[in-house]
Amino acid sequence: MYAGDWLRAAEALPETGDPRVVLGDGPSLVLAPHPDDESLGCGGLIAAAAEARLPLRVRVVSDGAGSHPRLPRDVLRSLRAAETRAAVAALGLPPAALGFLGLPDQAVPGSGAGLAAAVATLLAEGAPSTILATWEHDPHGDHTATFAIAAALARATGARLLAYPVWGWAHAYPIPGFPLPPPPWLPVPPRGHRFAMAHWLPAKRAAIAAHASQTGQLAGGFTLPPEALALADRPFEILLECAP
Repeated sequence: MYAGDWLRAAEALPETGDPRVVLGDGPSLVLAPHPDDESLGCGGLIAAAAEARLPLRVRVVSDGAGSHPRLPRDVLRSLRAAETRAAVAALGLPPAALGFLGLPDQAVPGSGAGLAAAVATLLAEGAPSTILATWEHDPHGDHTATFAIAAALARATGARLLAYPVWGWAHAYPIPGFPLPPPPWLPVPPRGHRFAMAHWLPAKRAAIAAHASQTGQLAGGFTLPPEALALADRPFEILLECAP
């Protein structure tokens, strides 16, 4: 089954509105390749976990400083970190739940010493029971590298591994002007959860809006396409069970 059909099949996964069914009761870790992926991909689940007072932390892997080439990287790095703090607050998490690995945007290591160093940094913070990261077939190098970091961490800790698609949705719902590689063939039926999050959709919208540099309010660089924003604005999120 090619990726587009596979993801549409994933939309019919068993539905739950209970974040404990998805995350369990132990500590969870959300890895976001860039500042904004946490909100786009699983912001509703984060908000639900915060409301239920489940132990969850968010770590942003890259500094996000490559989205607007006309701005100095240190300026953009600080701006995007501030936006993420506002987004996580909108989702209901305390400031201490957010951290930044600070790896270079567009150069997150998916193997070798760089991956091992990222895993060691995360291990030093404590072993999670559940790890969430961007889908391994998301068509962006930082997204696939973040999944690789998550998978290595899951192997080291025995944690469950869940993936949330962000740009991968373009395989199922084309985004005009967005280049896609050939769709991967995925022989295994999808497993995981369809998380019903209409109750937390206002919080997710506020979190996405907090990333103002990515939603057209900062000239000279990347802007999230309206089609991508519409896919993030649905009343459910898909969390895919993955083998590390």
